[in-house]
Amino acid sequence: MAVVAQAEPPPGHPSVGEAHDHLQIPLNELSHQGRVLQSIPSNDYVYLEVSRAEGGNLWLAAPRAAVPVQSYIRYGDGAVMKNFFSRKHKRTFDELMFVDRIQLLGN
Repeated sequence: MAVVAQAEPPPGHPSVGEAHDHLQIPLNELSHQGRVLQSIPSNDYVYLEVSRAEGGNLWLAAPRAAVPVQSYIRYGDGAVMKNFFSRKHKRTFDELMFVDRIQLLGN
């Protein structure tokens, strides 16, 4: 009999909703837009590298969803973490913004 293990965030790591509530980030409009350059699914999140409409690239962590590369999304402001290390992906994101939601706009 095979045992299936489910990946989970490390102990003490908050979910997107818990982090949002803890940081008391007000719900906001999805005032930013960008094109997805990379989409990396992970546990409860999806990591997205976004080319921002206002210029430059940004990494987002959003609630897990299927987000195709080259699609456009809208997102709001969120909590920024510097030097965020992902154990699952064994990489450090120089800067990662946790957002509570995104809106897929299409290609």
